[in-house]
Amino acid sequence: MLKFRVPSHIPSMLNDIPPEDLPEGEQEAKFWKSVADELATMIGYASRATEPEIVLSDFRKGGTQYLWEFCVNDLSMTRKGEYNFHGQNTSQWQYAGAICLENGRVSTHH
Repeated sequence: MLKFRVPSHIPSMLNDIPPEDLPEGEQEAKFWKSVADELATMIGYASRATEPEIVLSDFRKGGTQYLWEFCVNDLSMTRKGEYNFHGQNTSQWQYAGAICLENGRVSTHH
């Protein structure tokens, strides 16, 4: 049995994005498909971890981009001083990335 919770804020992920920046039509479908695909992948990684933690952040704005960062951690691993370019400690990461919305277009980054 897996011991983790999927973030509860998923249905409201786009609620705080200004209307002019929201994806529409095909891009909105792509956004939600990206969320579903990433959740499925994260659950797969979490199922192999000893002490899984799934993190799917609220968006943060960087310039013209809206970013929803995500990661799967294995909290049983020793936390070390391993940091990436953004200053995030990556020593427990199993999987990580972001869903990006910019000018109504959606992309994913790993």
